[in-house]
Amino acid sequence: MIQTQTSDRQPLVALHGDLPEELAQLTLAQAYNLIVGDCPAEIPFVVWLLENPDSPFALPGKISLQQHDCLHLLLGRGFSASDEAYVIGFTMGNDLSTKRWHIWLYKLVSLLIYPPKFRFSSTDLAAFDLGVVRGRNLPIKNLNKLDFTDYQDWQLSRLRIGLGLGRISNSSSMTRCR
Repeated sequence: MIQTQTSDRQPLVALHGDLPEELAQLTLAQAYNLIVGDCPAEIPFVVWLLENPDSPFALPGKISLQQHDCLHLLLGRGFSASDEAYVIGFTMGNDLSTKRWHIWLYKLVSLLIYPPKFRFSSTDLAAFDLGVVRGRNLPIKNLNKLDFTDYQDWQLSRLRIGLGLGRISNSSSMTRCR
């Protein structure tokens, strides 16, 4: 069983692949305390411009870093480039205002313009496409606008079921810390 102590943070962050199944037994708050994402100050301007809800030019699917990390947990995705692409694809696909041109623009910018640490490969963009499809097929829409602070005490497995995400399988593995 995963413990929620600070000493457990590094192994989870360094993990490559799906997040451990044991996380599903923790609350959203407990699981969130085990991950370490990027500090807002580390996010390059061009990434902020397209992905941050405070940007006037943010694309549909825009979401705060904390909410984005909660989606990593709910989707059972680690922190590889492919996982990042999947989660971003999911939020864009799940946002009702996303148009086809938004997806093409994002793919172009993330492939050619994003700084190297944040740039996606063609393999990562295949994961992005899978995320878009899953987001579009989810009956509940606009999860990027859901305030997860109201669900901090919910067990991840129950929250996944409640949001229509169901049980997360280990068959679709990918990871990266942004």
